[in-house]
Amino acid sequence: MKTFASVYIGSYAIVCKVYEISKEKKVKEIDCLRTWCGISKDTMDSGVISKESLNKLLSSLKDMKQTIATYKCDSYRIYAGYTLQMAENTEFVLDQIKLHLDLDVHILTNSEQRFFSYLALSSATDFDEIISDCALLVDIGGASIQVTLFEEGEIITTEHLLLGATKIQELLSHLKDKKDSNTIVSEIIKKEISSFTNIYLKNKKPDYLILLNDQIHNVANKLPVKSSNHIISNEEYATVMDKLKKKQLYTVISESFEYDTQDEMLMPFILLYQNIIEMVTPEKIMIPGVSVSEGIAYNFAYKEKLLKANHNFDEDVLSASWAIARRYDSYIPHLKALETMSMEIFDAVKKLHHLTARDRLLMQVVCILHDCGKYISISDAPQCTFTIIMTSEILGLTHKERLLVAYIASSNRGKAKTYEEMAFDFTRDEYMKYLKLLAILRVANAMDRSHKQKFKKIHISLKDNTLSIGIEVKDSIELEKGLFETKADFFEDVFAIRPVIHEKRR
Repeated sequence: MKTFASVYIGSYAIVCKVYEISKEKKVKEIDCLRTWCGISKDTMDSGVISKESLNKLLSSLKDMKQTIATYKCDSYRIYAGYTLQMAENTEFVLDQIKLHLDLDVHILTNSEQRFFSYLALSSATDFDEIISDCALLVDIGGASIQVTLFEEGEIITTEHLLLGATKIQELLSHLKDKKDSNTIVSEIIKKEISSFTNIYLKNKKPDYLILLNDQIHNVANKLPVKSSNHIISNEEYATVMDKLKKKQLYTVISESFEYDTQDEMLMPFILLYQNIIEMVTPEKIMIPGVSVSEGIAYNFAYKEKLLKANHNFDEDVLSASWAIARRYDSYIPHLKALETMSMEIFDAVKKLHHLTARDRLLMQVVCILHDCGKYISISDAPQCTFTIIMTSEILGLTHKERLLVAYIASSNRGKAKTYEEMAFDFTRDEYMKYLKLLAILRVANAMDRSHKQKFKKIHISLKDNTLSIGIEVKDSIELEKGLFETKADFFEDVFAIRPVIHEKRR
């Protein structure tokens, strides 16, 4: 058994949770410290984190550091949400934390932050059953909302909406003198959410609506509705919301929250969830009560091989990628042929060139998405491909991984990027990975240049400095052979291995 602590600096609260990690009980919370902070409000009001907020942050982290020491934690991690990075004085704040407390804080990208919450959610034993038909996951934070749609166990899309609880609280403050302020704000929320529902839901009615945020979970726990796995019907949830809107509101707040100033953030969350439920009209609502903190603990447990995940996250990445390819009308037979050939080449060279299983997944994503930009512009497809990938959330990929995929996919044509062009975002080792995966993509793509999948059987072997590609064909492959040599030159420059085609007629 290991003791682990996660510290998360969010948009409106700093949370430290201590866990026991064991195979029997998985991740069990044994203590929680929570302090209100005004980071999100500061960044929205002035663009900088105020001295008052910084001092409160330092004081809270000092107490949390002492708690970690008291529990003699085997390990701990400190993360901050993307809201902190939005401040103009982020580096100063991080430096002050390091100077005063000797603590290193890693700032999460939106992709990482949402994935941590997803990690915790997917640890539930019945998670795969819940998403087996149609389910909608709504993760509401202080600065934004992320919505993920599942169909038949696969991710159809993940969309990021810039409408968080802090923004709603700001609107409520501006409209506080109006009697119908909640109605006005509800109209704004519905307008934003309708953009998603009109495109992706249309006439669909999800079986489950999964609400992620521990605030609403804390409130629900204090109300009469109880159920296994925190799942309630839409009608029961309507009763819960109705009670919260009436006189019991502040009674519920005082019973549910451990800190005084958090009450002003409850109504924004209620309005967001209430309006989403009204627009989605799900059969059942799941309030698992997990958050980023639990996800940090599960991420640690999986990486250290203390626990084994119940869910296949790589399949999530691939299903989301295929959904994007279909959305932009990519030619699926070519993509599948390209994926098959790329994987064969990758597997032949991976040990020699220290390519990992994660690199293999990225190679698959590149193959699936490399042509999506043609839907917007054939002449400017590379740039359109880059833009589509970078504006499409792929749950399970970090921001840097998505950026790497975008660079590789958009470099299929023309010259490869120089290290100087990518040095701001990548190390030299990561740049070499870009070149290696690009070289595999180009050779594999040249082998199906006609998009007619002329190769019926492929056998690839590596011997000495030659990558022998044995193929069985029945049609002419003069076009493919003509383009192959140029791509083979680039491959040889990167790998110091020459790919050679050995053709066998059927």
